Amino acid sequence: MHHDGRLDELIADLKALRKGLGVQETSVPRSIGTALRQACGVPDGAPPGAVRHLVVTALGELIGMLPEGKQLTARTVFGFDNPDNLSYTARLSWLGKVVDRDTRTMQRRADEAIYLVAELAHARDAPAAAVSAHDSPWHTKELKVRMLLRGPQVEVFETRRVVSHVPGLAGIEHAVSVISTAPTSGPVDLHTLGIDEIEGGEVLDPRAVSSRRVAFTLRPPVPLDPGDEHSFFFRVRVPTIAPLYCCTPEFACERFVLSVGFLHENLPARIWRIDGELSMQAGDPAPAREALFADGTGQVRVVFENLQPARSYGIGWDPVL
Repeated sequence: MHHDGRLDELIADLKALRKGLGVQETSVPRSIGTALRQACGVPDGAPPGAVRHLVVTALGELIGMLPEGKQLTARTVFGFDNPDNLSYTARLSWLGKVVDRDTRTMQRRADEAIYLVAELAHARDAPAAAVSAHDSPWHTKELKVRMLLRGPQVEVFETRRVVSHVPGLAGIEHAVSVISTAPTSGPVDLHTLGIDEIEGGEVLDPRAVSSRRVAFTLRPPVPLDPGDEHSFFFRVRVPTIAPLYCCTPEFACERFVLSVGFLHENLPARIWRIDGELSMQAGDPAPAREALFADGTGQVRVVFENLQPARSYGIGWDPVL
């Protein structure tokens, strides 16, 4: 699982961009979304030709940072290398024939490519977007997460203490990325995902924003003013997750404490620390990382300080068969 809050606008902008002829669509200079304009470094008032050039150049660089096996999918999704002026669906159909995959599989791969490009764009834009303590509406003073892998469902208990920077803060926008072990091409099934407030406010308007992300609003009992602190305590339940848990903050986070409880009979052969990585890299088990070990009760505990926005912090482990 990943926690993050800023990708939604970029994902929406990229999904809009893939329509029609993609980056070659005549409407791109005037229709590109604000988040994507900022990520691509498009200045206000730029002429149409400059807008398209900056978007194509930035997307090309981001796609080049993807794993080699995903680059062709991403270039096809956004209409690069499209001499026949194929529409989005026609481009996916063409690529499906090239790699011998059906339409549903290609739609899932297209969504995955968009998600990965959005992560990279967000991570590259984070220092410039600089969600500083003075610019953001709130920041996290401390996040404590306890995850239990000991029953028919995965249970995650989260206590988040936030500090308001603005007057009348009545809602904290929050999101959870649920990375399942099973492939899916549709949005997260909210019927299989339990989000329950326990203390400190209400969980409002849970909504699936992609095949792996659910967004919702945390509402405190009374609006918060600058300097006010407030803690939310809630639980998330999912049937299964991929073998990792990370926090990927949107705004500043001073401290993150993560505790994961494994069954004694199902301890992973290997557990490792994920410390400030790009989200798309956090799920890769191959890189060398600091090894972690469960204690006598099957618990693993890690602590992180001063988390950077758009970077992932947590633990990963070898799947237990």
